Amino acid sequence: MENWQVAAALERMAGLLALKGEKDYKVRAYSQAARQVIRTAEPLAALIEAGKLEQLPGIGPALARKITELVKSGRSEFLARLEAEVSPSLLALFSIPGVGYKTAATLVQKLQLQHMEQLEEAARAGRVAELAGLGRSLEQNIIHFFEQRHHRAEKFHRGVAVPLADQLNSYLLEHPAVARAGAAGELRRGVELVGEVVLVVALRRQAGRSALEKDLSRQPGLLDVSPEQNGLTVRTIAGVPVRLYFTGEEEFPTALAAATGSDEHWTRLAALAREAGLALSREGLFSSRGRVPLSEETDLYAALGLPPIPPELREDGSEIRAAQEGRLPQLIEADMICGDLHLHSDWSDGVATIEAMAAAAEALGYEYAAITDHSPSLQIAGGLSPERLRCQIAQIRSINVKNPRCRLLCGIEVDIRPDGSLDLPDDLLDELDVVIASVHSHFKQGREEMTARICRAMEHPAVQIIGHPTGRLLGSRGSYQVDVECLIRQAAATGTILELNASPQRLDLPDIHLRRAREAGVLITINTDAHSTVTMEDMRYGVTAARRGWLEEADVLNTLPRERLEMVLKAKRRRGCKR
Repeated sequence: MENWQVAAALERMAGLLALKGEKDYKVRAYSQAARQVIRTAEPLAALIEAGKLEQLPGIGPALARKITELVKSGRSEFLARLEAEVSPSLLALFSIPGVGYKTAATLVQKLQLQHMEQLEEAARAGRVAELAGLGRSLEQNIIHFFEQRHHRAEKFHRGVAVPLADQLNSYLLEHPAVARAGAAGELRRGVELVGEVVLVVALRRQAGRSALEKDLSRQPGLLDVSPEQNGLTVRTIAGVPVRLYFTGEEEFPTALAAATGSDEHWTRLAALAREAGLALSREGLFSSRGRVPLSEETDLYAALGLPPIPPELREDGSEIRAAQEGRLPQLIEADMICGDLHLHSDWSDGVATIEAMAAAAEALGYEYAAITDHSPSLQIAGGLSPERLRCQIAQIRSINVKNPRCRLLCGIEVDIRPDGSLDLPDDLLDELDVVIASVHSHFKQGREEMTARICRAMEHPAVQIIGHPTGRLLGSRGSYQVDVECLIRQAAATGTILELNASPQRLDLPDIHLRRAREAGVLITINTDAHSTVTMEDMRYGVTAARRGWLEEADVLNTLPRERLEMVLKAKRRRGCKR
């Protein structure tokens, strides 16, 4: 099994342990182990072979045994036992704003929850507000969650779902029974949390189906494979359900389009087909004379008089009107990214040296990269004192002299205190190229207080970027209470840039707010918040989220070449005013 699969299983263990009501230190141990594994560049199998697994920080003998079992067998008795004790559907709790491990445990234990419907019933009956330490605000969050999200099942972030889909798709394309294959559904549309991985598979011949089913059942990390009428369902060690939808080669383009777009998008396409005297279904596009030949999805859109509509936009049907009127955006592409402005090194809580992060940035083809370790308040993450930060600035400048190909920018991720002030002196902040201000504490502040806190930080002339603006961790912590519309207005007024944090566990600013930020003229920067050279590759998740937000190259700060980037960053300081 690959590192990401093991990390996903450990994440799942942490969540289930929390729901079970285990001690904080135990839950944290599994959560931190998952984080450590995903940041490790060397394959876990190689570390096990060399007897070095326990050299990873936080991996003791007990965790090492569980990881070794996962790597060698693709299974985990401990995880299977947890799933039998606690319904995995309750992991959806962590998508509710204000719900972290402790709050989720309280809800499950005090309300004796077996499934999510019970939580909705309790909230609507006023029983959540009666629980000590929770209150009316959380109860309203829960009710709003059920009104808006309309799902009760467990969801999975893209850092788990995308590698799984990539792995399976690569395997399918090499299988002799498969002619074509491709990811579809929410995953292909770039949705931040997906309920399942859907793959559309064109078989060369139906006789190959049984061989494919048998071969898949032997793949590591796949726990069982079950036949369905039109395909297969697969249960995985990461928890993500997989559904393979079988089709023929001729039907593949329409089957892929039908399985990708939302119901609204597909309904609008079918209506366009009828208006043109055609009939559209999963099986193909038909005229009175028979099947309309289609080789690719683009042929389908062309036959309906439309330009190609990117999968990330195929949601509410407004994209079809935009396509008809020539208003589709020229969406940002991964190769437009010129650098990463949010990176952590081993000076704080990263695992790689500054030199290693610089080399990784150069290998990615970046013109620049900003080292933005934590500031003093975040002691648990090794936040830098003013003295250590000055030493780091000197080292970064020395590295730039030796290696000018990828310019390192001196930066900091400075903590926003509860009152909106910053935890480093102004004269030191003025020495830096990049200042990201973020909230890392006092998450339970009320909506007005939290909004005012972040807005005050934007008024500081040194603050160019607000990091992960809602503070959410997908799958383990909902966002804090904040008026994002107000943040967008303040960003526009102060010239502050809002971050789209590309970590698949954050994707923050959420895509639902990106389009509004664009309309308000607020620049977005897509950063990985990487704590290792491995997670620098998370940029792809941020680009996908940006595309869902209809962002173009001009909307994203770090598509600029270095000289123009530095001009924009300096402009904030000229625009801002001291309080």
